[in-house]
Amino acid sequence: MRAVATVVAFAQEGALAVPALDATALACDVLGPGDDLFRRLKRSNPGSLLLLLAADADEPALAGAAKAARILRKRGGGEVLLVLPPADANPGPSGRARLRRAARLTETCVVQPVGRASSSDAVRCFVEPLSIFGLVGVDPVEVRRLARGGSFALLHVEQKGLEQALSFPGVREVLLTCRLRPSATLREVDEPVARLRELAPKGAHLVFAGPEVPAADEGPRSICAVLY
Repeated sequence: MRAVATVVAFAQEGALAVPALDATALACDVLGPGDDLFRRLKRSNPGSLLLLLAADADEPALAGAAKAARILRKRGGGEVLLVLPPADANPGPSGRARLRRAARLTETCVVQPVGRASSSDAVRCFVEPLSIFGLVGVDPVEVRRLARGGSFALLHVEQKGLEQALSFPGVREVLLTCRLRPSATLREVDEPVARLRELAPKGAHLVFAGPEVPAADEGPRSICAVLY
């Protein structure tokens, strides 16, 4: 049976994100780093969403990610998210141009976690809505469509950085994943949704999801991906 998603960690830095994730609950396969990584990719049965956790944003790392994406697509994999190491702050105009260039070179959707957001949060944001039921469901096709090749996303778990990201030109779509504990009420979705509607530029397509996570989950309450 094909997994919902396939997560590929290219180096130990990316592999450190994996233990924080429940691969069984997320219905995803995880491929860790190693000299035989590409050999394993060629034998894999990739999911409908592919997340490549890059070790760096330099040219060799991008080339490796592009090669992995080609292999996985040939084996029937779906849309590709290339997740870069976290950045301390939102990128300026030249930084956003570099993200766009990386997305075009790799033919993926490049995801840049910002501030306290992590590679694990990128997986949570995009995969939990596909694999975990909750108070607010979403069409899986709608989530996968966000991962359009040649685009990029800024990933946030903090309000201040998110507000700045929403003010940048070119916002196309926004995915808000509200991670609800079992005792949660719709209010825990309604309030962040209302804030996002106020802040998002007119014309941006907004996608909302509210997957249920365990009460002991230590991840963020909400994660937002702003796509350009």
